[in-house]
Amino acid sequence: MRTAIFGAGGLGAYYGARLADAGNEVGFIARGAHLAAIREHGLRVLSPLGDVHLVSPLVSDQPADIGAVDLVVVAVKTWQVPEVANAMAPLLGPQTMVVSFLNGVEAPDALARVVGAERVLGGLSKVFSLMEAPGVIRHFHAEAYVEVGELDGGVSERAQAVKTLFEGAGVSAGVSTDIRSALWRKLLMVSSWAGLGALARSPMGVMRAHAETRRLIERSMDEGIAVGMARGHDVSHAFKDELWRFYDSLPESATASMQRDVMQGKPSELDAWNGAIVRFGAEHGVDTPVHAFTYALLRPMEERARG
Repeated sequence: MRTAIFGAGGLGAYYGARLADAGNEVGFIARGAHLAAIREHGLRVLSPLGDVHLVSPLVSDQPADIGAVDLVVVAVKTWQVPEVANAMAPLLGPQTMVVSFLNGVEAPDALARVVGAERVLGGLSKVFSLMEAPGVIRHFHAEAYVEVGELDGGVSERAQAVKTLFEGAGVSAGVSTDIRSALWRKLLMVSSWAGLGALARSPMGVMRAHAETRRLIERSMDEGIAVGMARGHDVSHAFKDELWRFYDSLPESATASMQRDVMQGKPSELDAWNGAIVRFGAEHGVDTPVHAFTYALLRPMEERARG
């Protein structure tokens, strides 16, 4: 399956490198110093699951240089989705699938409005990776997982084909019969602590160790679960146990991508994480005071980062 990775950062480049290393044809869309480094030195992935070095991968900042593919993996930041969707036309053939691995719940619909709902699969990823230097990706946790599904539910042959593609590259993968609920649960996994961690300027080890910040995370979970239930998603308060097991398993130094962006003064996915829970809560009459407080205090930093 010919694949394009639109957004060859920590997440996209990790999965693209795994696919290419397994013998699949992969084209990467990157830019700036990262693009220049990959062209000169190749793409390196440093991982507890095994390192990868692609010596001369197909990489460009122009989708037309990649051409039509079977699968487009969108791995940019959420605010870049409209721009990416409008630039995607050279990658699209008659049967091209488009799947986004973004934190948040709104990206699939934003893509569908531009490229057509018939092309779009819902998708999520669970991986801790980042760009350590131009051309170098660091993967921290000894696992990586992707999940895909049709936006209207059910199991399709094409979703199974994407699952098989990633499994063939050594990536754990699944197919969801309710990808929208899965996306909401993933949103809670990141939004319940990332904004609070950004405000506290502290990694997960600190956040979970202090009773006060642990209670705030718990209240944040409760708000997100209540909003999800109001939206009809398959989520309940029992989900908190799963979240805490995950949080308690993380390295003490773990931070979320949004938290790192905020702390580095970069544009972040605040609006798609805490902001989305606040918006959907207001739509359904569900109070979200912790998320609203977090969003309100981080919003000025976000506006500064965006100039």
